[in-house]
Amino acid sequence: MRSGTAFYMLVDGGPVGIVSVTGDLIEDLYVLPEKQGMGYGTELLKFAVGKCEGIPTLWILENNVMAAEFYRGKGFRETGRIGSVADGLDEIEFELK
Repeated sequence: MRSGTAFYMLVDGGPVGIVSVTGDLIEDLYVLPEKQGMGYGTELLKFAVGKCEGIPTLWILENNVMAAEFYRGKGFRETGRIGSVADGLDEIEFELK
């Protein structure tokens, strides 16, 4: 919060998911497992993109194939930037094209 991060919760009769935005960085987009596949992730992402100050970016773990497919389907593309998270595990940056 001190860095300007804003957290948002999607509620539809109860909590469904969360997302945070800091400048143009989208982080922590999560939808409860029992609510996945119902369009809530898309709605959270659209909302977060609208809150970004510049070109929306996000990072995903390299082994999260489902997230990569989801974001590519929403117009995000890999930037080529890679960050090390842990021994042998990297994260990949995506931005909205």
